[in-house]
Amino acid sequence: MAHYLLFYELVDNYVERRKPFRVEHLTMAWQSHDRGELVLGGILDEPVDRAVLFFQGDSPDVARRFAETDPYVLNGLVVRWEVRPWITVAGTQAATMVRPEDVPR
Repeated sequence: MAHYLLFYELVDNYVERRKPFRVEHLTMAWQSHDRGELVLGGILDEPVDRAVLFFQGDSPDVARRFAETDPYVLNGLVVRWEVRPWITVAGTQAATMVRPEDVPR
């Protein structure tokens, strides 16, 4: 299982403009979480101009499919989105765990 980050660039006044679509978006997000795909997601603050969603899966397709069907994307609240592989190495949920003792000296 690998990790992927989905980055959203958001429109101005995003917090106000998301209201009609928020329940549908959150329903999608929690369903994805319940399937074991979405680990965490949320907006970046100060300023609210981007969002980051952390997915796990066998390919980046799980994050791409989410973005392609997200009501925020479909209704123009996301200016641009991108999926990037995230090589996680530290922490108990790291996909490629590397401990200090494993590093050649």
